Amino acid sequence: TCRELEEATDGFAAQNVLGEGGYGVVYKGVLRDSTLVAIKNLHNNSRGQAEKDFKVEVATIGRVRHKNLVSLLGYCSEGACRMLVYEYMENSNLDKWLHHEDGEISQLNWDTRMHILLGTAKGLAYLHEGLEPKIVHRDVKSSNILLDGQWNARVSDFGLAKLLCSEASYVTTRVMGTFGYVAPEYARTGMLNERSDVYSFGVLVMEMITGRTPVDYTRPTAEV
Repeated sequence: TCRELEEATDGFAAQNVLGEGGYGVVYKGVLRDSTLVAIKNLHNNSRGQAEKDFKVEVATIGRVRHKNLVSLLGYCSEGACRMLVYEYMENSNLDKWLHHEDGEISQLNWDTRMHILLGTAKGLAYLHEGLEPKIVHRDVKSSNILLDGQWNARVSDFGLAKLLCSEASYVTTRVMGTFGYVAPEYARTGMLNERSDVYSFGVLVMEMITGRTPVDYTRPTAEV
């Protein structure tokens, strides 16, 4: 219930905030059985797209289990309350370690980076080849790759995901995703299939190799 999740986060205390996005805040929580979890609390004023994302996430990742996909443990939908409960990832997300790490020596040596990329690829391959209908994630990026205590990758955030039946080569949809990761042909035509995720994964590989963000806003506007 919403009350149980509020208790798990000490009343959604600021010190338990793990991150914040456009549609909600993610908190670290401890359930009554001492299980550590991550709880995404959707903003009440962000309904519309956020409500759609909530339903899509429950419908997609709620039925899928794979070692390289984050597990949705449960959800809460009471009145205006919309919350998603995930397994807790000790090492946060890949974006943090690539671009916001303190200290001169990175925790991500080349073996670890390769391990993370392989895990991400296996998770995406399962979405694309191991399910019917297949799932196109549509928002593959470093902040959506979560990392457990052994640096195993878990693809997360399925709010923009689309289902694609095997007999269909693509689905036409409104262009969504993150600037810099979106495949140009999808951005141009709105025609989506699993190749769009593969393009985004390629951008992620370059990000891992170079340590640079896909879009550098410190550059002159004409070069962004």
